[in-house]
Amino acid sequence: MRRSPLATLLLAALVLPACLPRATTARPPPAPSLTTVADALFASVESEGTLASVFMVDAATGAPLYARHEHVRLLPASTMKVVSTSAALAAFGADYRFRTPVRLEGTQLGSLFLGDLVVEASGDPSLGSWRFPETAVACEQLAEAFHSRGIRQWLGAVRVLNADEGPYGLFGPGWAWDDAAYAYSAAPTPFVFRENVVDLSLERPEGHDCKSQPWRPLVVRYSPAFDAPPPVVYLEPNAQRAGVGCVRERGSGRIRCVWRSTAEQCPRKATMRVAIDEPQSLFTSCMEEALAVRGIWRVATAPRTASVPSATTSEPLLEFVSPSLAELVKVTNKESLNLYAERLGLRFTRERTGTESYPALRDAMTQELTRRGISSRLLRAADGSGLSRYNVATARGLVGVIYTSLKEPYAAALLESLPIAGVDGTLANIAASNGAKGLIRAKTGTLSGQKAFVGIAERPNDPEHPRVVFALMLGNIDEQPALTANQVFEHFAEAMVSLPLR
Repeated sequence: MRRSPLATLLLAALVLPACLPRATTARPPPAPSLTTVADALFASVESEGTLASVFMVDAATGAPLYARHEHVRLLPASTMKVVSTSAALAAFGADYRFRTPVRLEGTQLGSLFLGDLVVEASGDPSLGSWRFPETAVACEQLAEAFHSRGIRQWLGAVRVLNADEGPYGLFGPGWAWDDAAYAYSAAPTPFVFRENVVDLSLERPEGHDCKSQPWRPLVVRYSPAFDAPPPVVYLEPNAQRAGVGCVRERGSGRIRCVWRSTAEQCPRKATMRVAIDEPQSLFTSCMEEALAVRGIWRVATAPRTASVPSATTSEPLLEFVSPSLAELVKVTNKESLNLYAERLGLRFTRERTGTESYPALRDAMTQELTRRGISSRLLRAADGSGLSRYNVATARGLVGVIYTSLKEPYAAALLESLPIAGVDGTLANIAASNGAKGLIRAKTGTLSGQKAFVGIAERPNDPEHPRVVFALMLGNIDEQPALTANQVFEHFAEAMVSLPLR
């Protein structure tokens, strides 16, 4: 019979007592408990040089139930999203929606509009996103608003207000420079469109493969198309692994990619999602395409018959409205979306300090955590997503965020946003085959050599402590450990939901 992973771990925890000389009257081995199993598990992990920091409390009372190195400071990675999303929920409530006003400034002469389309950036991370039915059709809504006014020609420009990133630029402090080209590191600009990413496709010309020369010209496309310099693509044959890797040039912002092929793999096409730093251009291109579908065209010059008046007017055209904050928080945490977490953190910062910047975010988050009784020695935020290597957290601090959130009106919205073990989000494939499936909701976090989990666990067989809040942080993980970080979590998760505490 095949033993379950937890059964094997229990056997290891009990092997020492079993090997001792038996007394005349043999005593049965002690029943396994969460404490004995967890201690054996984490001792094994630490014997390889990994540092395990763990804390668990009763969800109703906050009474500590298990602790191991709970004051040690490590990188929280994406568990930092629990901090930024709970802070935004605390400030605005689950029903809050971003509102992005759009107006026309100019004059309409029959079917011709002379003037500018003006958008007031609101920081809405979902504007134009494909994730929600109401945001995916933003350009079509705009075209319909033009059409309903009888506009068939337009001479003017798109202007986005409040889009200045300030003196600190587009990226958070402590972000890795070689992440900048990738979609997960899209800049959290005050004006966001289509999550500030596009699809980049590369295709070898017909009749050319990795062994034939020359390889160029490659077919390189952005989708959706927009006005931006094409990426610089280098071809590298005989690489150890096939694939595409990109970086963003300093200064120019242009993307440079290396398309690698091996002797065995020579793909004719490759596609990846890359970040852009000009969302206004992407928005303009999307809008023009939608206008053209409705028979509305931007023109370079006004018809000779049109007399341009000296006075202009400013009239509302429409207002883009985001999904509720509860829905935004849900995709942020379940899918671990860095851009959404940054925008929510910066919007919270503006609400509390009157400005958007990362120094202000640090101060605003410190004040919020202090309000909850969590000191900066336990948790210190440098950004909203966890990409920053300047974030510092302890298992005790992360547990404090979840525990205090359970006392707030938005508690249900935050819990609904957490991935469910074996069911969805970043926990969909974790603990799917053991007793923890469906009983744990937790945010995960991953950086090189680091892994963290924070959330709640249901204990259906424990009437005294039916629900617990926990955090597990692993640091300095070896490249080839005996147990992967996810396997460590799976063992601990099964013990949390099924074993007595002691």
